Amino acid sequence: MNNISQFIQKGVEVLKNRSVDNASYNVEFFLSSLFKVKRSDLYLLCNKKLSNYQKRKFNQFIKRKSKNEPVEAIAGNIDFYNTKIFLNKNVLIPRVETEILVDHVVNLLKNEELEGKILFDICTGTGAIAIALKKVFPKLTVYAFDISKKALYIAKKNAKKNGVEIFFKESDILKNFERYKADFIIANPPYISSNDYLNLNSSVKDFEPKIALTDGSDGLIFYRRFENELKNYLNPGAKLFFEIGYNQKKDILKIFSDPIWIKKKVLKDFSDKNRFFFVEIE
Repeated sequence: MNNISQFIQKGVEVLKNRSVDNASYNVEFFLSSLFKVKRSDLYLLCNKKLSNYQKRKFNQFIKRKSKNEPVEAIAGNIDFYNTKIFLNKNVLIPRVETEILVDHVVNLLKNEELEGKILFDICTGTGAIAIALKKVFPKLTVYAFDISKKALYIAKKNAKKNGVEIFFKESDILKNFERYKADFIIANPPYISSNDYLNLNSSVKDFEPKIALTDGSDGLIFYRRFENELKNYLNPGAKLFFEIGYNQKKDILKIFSDPIWIKKKVLKDFSDKNRFFFVEIE
């Protein structure tokens, strides 16, 4: 067994025998990362042989994936909205849903004059959202906030690797950051309730930071804080974009019921689930 095609076949067989879901996707994702090609291009290299180093890495992957570790964590990176994002156990793995959020925001901002405008990315994690938006809109001034020093270390590394300038701040939301006001705020906060957290798949619960997944309560703490605290950090007419839990629409609309919040909109993801909340301030 030497070439990519043979390793795909063997890897899928082993993972299926160990009851790993999506075996083909996992093997293809890891090998495409190992060879630094798109997953869709992997089969163009089907006859390419693996080096001894690559064989060792592949065997390590099989061992770790058999324990249900996310393939993105094993590979140590993921492609996110035309960026390469590096990650480790200290940050949440960016999801497809968050790419959809970024795409919605890109479509909304592409016709706006962004010179001199400021965007805050709260709960930045890997920095994926901030980096993706800065690459699309280089005129935007972007600040990214996280309470975790370890997450910010990864986010700064990702910004440097992607060649963008982002101002990172260690902060609990925007605490003690009153120097600037934002024209746009985007956030993907911990919105999983403590009860739902207990039922998460082990591939998530055992390998991603709890602080990035759940607020330890009903999943709505951050949105209540956003509604209460962000008013002091917004320019008139500022736009806010949040990722939310699929079952939180009614609660979110209730939280943002003050008349100062206008143009409220809830959008769905590709699975037809309520996943994004957009709102503006007067």
